[in-house]
Order: sequence, then structure tokens, then C-alpha cells
Amino acid sequence: MSQELTPQTAENLQQRIHDLAGLMSRVAESLHQGDPVELQHLSDEINAVQHIVRTLSRQLEDHPLLADSERHVNRVGEIIESCKKINMRQEAIDQLKRLQLIKSFDQNDHEAFEQLQSRIAAVLHPLTNGSVEQRREAMESIMDRQSAFRALYEMVNRPEELSDDRWLEAQKIITETFGRNVAMAVIRGRAR
Repeated sequence: MSQELTPQTAENLQQRIHDLAGLMSRVAESLHQGDPVELQHLSDEINAVQHIVRTLSRQLEDHPLLADSERHVNRVGEIIESCKKINMRQEAIDQLKRLQLIKSFDQNDHEAFEQLQSRIAAVLHPLTNGSVEQRREAMESIMDRQSAFRALYEMVNRPEELSDDRWLEAQKIITETFGRNVAMAVIRGRAR
């Protein structure tokens, strides 16, 4: 049984463990009071949770968005953290892939957009192939509020949702990082 490795999957596992702990507590209390108890249900729940943990651990061992040192986890907290990392890294990759699609309709912008594509590739590579530290740094360079990649993504995908202050801030960040040609092409709608 293969499960999708998402933060929701990890949270569901955590909830299932919490429920199992509650069941175990109720069974222990019943046993303490001398009441008859059906232990098969408890045993089945323990086995189900152990199976989910083993399945998720095996999936994480082969996941391409985790560095080698992040792949061997079997504790619930580590599984949850790994699922969150995968989700965040996938979001960052999706944003970069969207930025790779940006093209300018003006020939004068051609060189600036080639440089932009090179910079995107330079961040994408360590995000998918780097060490834990390289992946962390790549994530920060993409997702941080002051990130030029994030500013560019916001300006291309949802400029109407930006506040006036964020719009001006994004324009400044894009201009300083990628140059005036990229900034003006995006702002004026020559690039999408």
C-alpha cells in the first residue's frame, strides 16, 4: 500500500497514533478495573499503525526530494518533518518551473531572460540534487519574502493580489536582482 507523502499524510499518522494511545489508555483502565477487554482490536490498531510507519519510511528512503542523509527515518516525528520538507521543496520546484516558462515578447529582453533562466537552473539543481545544507539554502533563496524568485513569481502569477507596498517592493527586488529589462518586461506585460 503506497501513500502520498504529504504533510496531511503525516498529520493523519500522528492523529492515528494519538487515537491509539487513547485506546491503549482505555484498555489499561478497563484491565485495571477488572473488566473484560477485547484485545484483538487493540492489536489490530497497533499493527496498522506500525504498517503505516514502515510503509512511509520505505517511501522516504527512495524519495528524490530528500538528500541521502534525510532518507532513513522511522520515527513519527522524523516522518512528519520529512513529509513537510518534501511538500515545501515541491512547491519551490513548481514555482521555479513556472518561472522557467516566462518569455519576453521583446527581442531587446532576450539576453536578460537567458540570464534569468541560468539563475533559475543554478537554484533548481541544488534543490533537487544537493546536500541538506544546499537544499536549505536553495529553499531560502526561493521562498524567503525578500527572495527575487518569490517576488518575480508573485508579479507574474498574481500581481493583482499584491498590496501597493508589496508591488513596489517586488519591483525593486526584481530590478536589483535580475535587471531592469526583466523587471520592465514583467511590469509592462511584455513577459508572461
